[in-house]
Amino acid sequence: MIHLNLIDAAERLTVVESVSPVHVTSIDELKKKSRKKALTVAVAALFAIVAFSAFLSICGVPAPLQGIFPEAYLSLIGAEDASRTALVMGNGQRTSAGGSLEAQAAAQAAALRYRDNMTAKQVVGEINPQALFNNKRTDYNSYLPLEKVSFQKSSLGQFVAFMNSATPEDVGFSDCIYQAPNYFYVRGVAAKPASQRSFLDRIKTVSSNFRTPPLPENAPATDITAFGQYNVENVNLNSVNKFVSAAEVANEVKAIKTLGSTNKVSFNGFEKPVVEDFGVYKRFTYQVTTSADFSDLQAFVAAFSASPIRMGVPSVEMKFARKDLLTAIRFEMFVIP
Repeated sequence: MIHLNLIDAAERLTVVESVSPVHVTSIDELKKKSRKKALTVAVAALFAIVAFSAFLSICGVPAPLQGIFPEAYLSLIGAEDASRTALVMGNGQRTSAGGSLEAQAAAQAAALRYRDNMTAKQVVGEINPQALFNNKRTDYNSYLPLEKVSFQKSSLGQFVAFMNSATPEDVGFSDCIYQAPNYFYVRGVAAKPASQRSFLDRIKTVSSNFRTPPLPENAPATDITAFGQYNVENVNLNSVNKFVSAAEVANEVKAIKTLGSTNKVSFNGFEKPVVEDFGVYKRFTYQVTTSADFSDLQAFVAAFSASPIRMGVPSVEMKFARKDLLTAIRFEMFVIP
């Protein structure tokens, strides 16, 4: 009996010792968790209010919500309420949201009556000419269309004249490209190293962003390859100051053909221009070619630059094919109805 009691007592002691201890909840931890939840909710609410305010500021107050928000709140966030805008009456009071559409219509009608009753002097007095015509145009990209035509004529004339005077007699070119406003690329060869250096030095002095790329291993020592921007000077941007009317197109084309014939330069390609419509004016583009030699072409370009012909030259490309010089010229003309 005593043995059995001892076994029973040992079993009860083992059971009691294996029971998990009771977890005691910390009041401080509960308070911290509660504060964190409240802070999270407050931040989420603040974010929602800011996002909603930003939406109202950008898109305005939606129709279902018009007339609900206080004016002070809308003014603070810079939002517009259609039911409040343009509702100022003659006595300075605002109508309620219920009368917004009627008040808007009345305000619009009053504005139209005021505009219709304005005199010519009042209309002119509201216009600021400086805002329209005082915009400084200091580079080619900011020029007006006719100013670009004026610049192109002068720029091409100056570059071709330089090439004619600066190129030694023993220097020949396989490529000579000029593109508006003043970009050039030349490739050729000189008979003597001294002529090569002379030409490169002279063209470098009248250029910016001048480059001479490295020559390949098999290139002759007198090879000439250069590109950059020619320094154009003393351009009269008003040399072409009038658009070509549709009735004058044929006369302008005839004038440039006659100028070419006078300088022994004949063109192919004036028959079918590419026409682009810009609404206010149209651009007629002529891609023409000629096989005239350089001296005749230089004389034509000089005469063209000084002529009143209202055409621009965005690009010229001269290439030697066997023994002949082939030149592709792009002419442009701006035409109004």
